[in-house]
Amino acid sequence: MRFSFDVRKSRRLRANPRRGIGFEEARELFSRPYWLDQRSDVPEQFLAVGWVGDRLCISSLCGGRRKRRSDYMKKTRKSAKPVSADGIARLADQGKDISHFFKGQGRMVQPIQRVNVDVTAAMLEELDRAAKDLNVSRQAVIKTLVRQALDQHYLAQRARRPQPTS
Repeated sequence: MRFSFDVRKSRRLRANPRRGIGFEEARELFSRPYWLDQRSDVPEQFLAVGWVGDRLCISSLCGGRRKRRSDYMKKTRKSAKPVSADGIARLADQGKDISHFFKGQGRMVQPIQRVNVDVTAAMLEELDRAAKDLNVSRQAVIKTLVRQALDQHYLAQRARRPQPTS
């Protein structure tokens, strides 16, 4: 992976306590990452996790040059100070209308229940190979396979039901 960067900006990033690494360290991280994921093809975007010296770092990299455009960010009016979830809860407890805080575009997420599944070593190796081939986690492979098996089960049940005669 080729890197070109502004040395002055790299120094500023390294001096920033929230960042702590410059482009030179990012180059080291991407040259031998512990984990590397390509997030997008156009423009190329990479995410890497690895060691830089004695520090574990996470860094993202966008390939190609980014052009600044005047229409890049929409101009927005400054809104009122954001209200915390606790503030909204207090307003609701007082019986005030809080509907304007919500856009109605969200969805409820079902609670997650953790389960343990015992599998053979050979099956675990198969799952890991599939996860590596698909560039996803082992858990994502397991969830997908379970979902597919349940869907097939429901389709088979529906096919076994007697069809109504007309």
